[in-house]
Amino acid sequence: MRHYYCSTFSKDYIYKGLLLYNSLLKCDKDFHFFIICLHDEVKVLLDKMNLEKATPIALSSIEQEDKHLLKVKSSRNDKEYIWTSKASAMLYLLRNYKVDHILWLDGDTYFYSNPEPIFEEWGSYSVMLTKEKWKVTSSNGNQSKGLYNTGFMGFKNDKQALQCLKWFRKELINWCYDEVENGLWSDQFYVNNWRKKFQNVGVIKNIGVNLTPSKIQRSKVEKINNEIYVNNKRLIFYHSFGFRYYDGNEFDLYSYIYTLNLSNDVLKWIYLPYIYEAKEIVKQINSIENNFYKEDRPKDKFIRNYFNVKLNEENNRDCYQLCTIMTKDYLVQGIALYNSLKRHTSKFHLWICCVDKTVYELLNKMNLENVTLISLENIKDEKLNNIKKQRKIHEFCWTLKAPFISYLMKHNYNLNSILYIDADVFFFEDIKMIYEDWGNESIYLTPLMLRPKHEKRKGKYSAGLIGFKRDEYAMKCLRWWKRKCISWCYDRFEKDKWSDQKYLDHWPNITSKIKISENLGINAGPWYIRRGYQVFAKDNRIFFNGYQLICYHFSGLRIFNKKEYELSNRTKLPERLQLIYAIYVDELAHIITEIKKIDENFISTISSTPNYDKLYNYFTLNQSTQWLKNLMDGM
Repeated sequence: MRHYYCSTFSKDYIYKGLLLYNSLLKCDKDFHFFIICLHDEVKVLLDKMNLEKATPIALSSIEQEDKHLLKVKSSRNDKEYIWTSKASAMLYLLRNYKVDHILWLDGDTYFYSNPEPIFEEWGSYSVMLTKEKWKVTSSNGNQSKGLYNTGFMGFKNDKQALQCLKWFRKELINWCYDEVENGLWSDQFYVNNWRKKFQNVGVIKNIGVNLTPSKIQRSKVEKINNEIYVNNKRLIFYHSFGFRYYDGNEFDLYSYIYTLNLSNDVLKWIYLPYIYEAKEIVKQINSIENNFYKEDRPKDKFIRNYFNVKLNEENNRDCYQLCTIMTKDYLVQGIALYNSLKRHTSKFHLWICCVDKTVYELLNKMNLENVTLISLENIKDEKLNNIKKQRKIHEFCWTLKAPFISYLMKHNYNLNSILYIDADVFFFEDIKMIYEDWGNESIYLTPLMLRPKHEKRKGKYSAGLIGFKRDEYAMKCLRWWKRKCISWCYDRFEKDKWSDQKYLDHWPNITSKIKISENLGINAGPWYIRRGYQVFAKDNRIFFNGYQLICYHFSGLRIFNKKEYELSNRTKLPERLQLIYAIYVDELAHIITEIKKIDENFISTISSTPNYDKLYNYFTLNQSTQWLKNLMDGM
């Protein structure tokens, strides 16, 4: 039995349409695909491709027969008009091509196995539907986007189906918009009562038919004999709505409403094959029609479920994955962090969460190598959005750490470990020394070594440098930390809580798979100040209390302008530490000069006039230069 499919494609969607067509070529031995072309460019392209099992049809041909449809065209955008014309298109095909059935498929569907079970279950029904698989339900008990997903609709060429289609066409022409109004949304709510309104309407029970992102993240997915099974049923076709193609490397897996929680196997077995074929299709289209698709890196675009092919597929064994959070006030320090990594570490990747637009735009102009910029908008959900309004900016950044790390781990299945580093950390040696110290444990922590009074308030461990492996122990702590920080994260001591940091004291109660570093040269900082600590330079290396200094946390440092700084707003620093700070200040001054070449106004937005009477550790660029000169003379 030959199977007849149809769909309507705009210029933006035709690459998905060709993906669907190619998947049918692999999975269905006997089919024909009617491709309705919204735009003339699509029809021209498909005519040149001369597809063996497809018939391209200009939507204008349908409009000539359906004048009422054409009248509403100007009042609807492309997506709304495709929904509006759906019934008209199927009536046109059933009338003009004398097929005994027609199966509508949304353009972002893709077949993974033989579709014959669809038609076996369809059987003698006149109309065939699939249930909507959204999790959220409305107050009246109906699912929030309707009871049925209209990305799949099957109609026989019989009296009952034609009666249903004609009614559907009339309603769609009357109202079909991408908004909720008077109990309607798009074309879907019209279908809710079809089983009562019309005769012989069936609903596919097979979960493997028209499977959607919202359902698959709550299902058991297995691969058996190279076939994908979902809840023990073979996956027939998947509906990847919300998928966005950008430049062939960066994608949005699902651009709608909520953030997905897809397993590694779903990414590898379902999305990656789709992504690779999408890249090939776009390449093929552009070879036929030059620049049909302009591949652009997604600058300044909201990407809810970000996926980077290169970073997921490259060998990460020797590539250190790091992340940090930057606001405009910490941008200079953040670039210093990047420069120090690039200077000392041969293979790393730095993920930067840009909390404000200023940071994203400036870093984007700098085009830093081995860096991926993630806009806050990609991570922020309704809960985080409300928190941002309620907490001070530094409190919000503390709150954001665990959600950001979770976001990266979730969207990058090859991310076997990640090290979070505050933007004001600076490396003096290769970061591999941290990983050697970390070893095989699930979590990496560095102690603060505070006096008992301060430890009781601020905790035992630093939240400015934390490592997570991709295993159940680390993920359990990460999820717990995320919940706690979202619930409470403030710059004050309250009931055994302070910022995001005091929570870390509880981790040893959750798991023993924690490496607590004993190396004082890792994540050293102002909190380490003790009378006996020694700092000296030898053989172009800096030693901190007998340990080689790997990285220093310049917490509390303030930049007033290129020439003036407060080294720490916490306590008076001993003079011997000024060697470390002199190197850092010299780096910051250099970065400020470079930033001015890109944006001459930026530095003025973070500059201020120091109150000299209230500074603990006033320091100038001239002092830094002199310290470095003395160091060089003494070596």
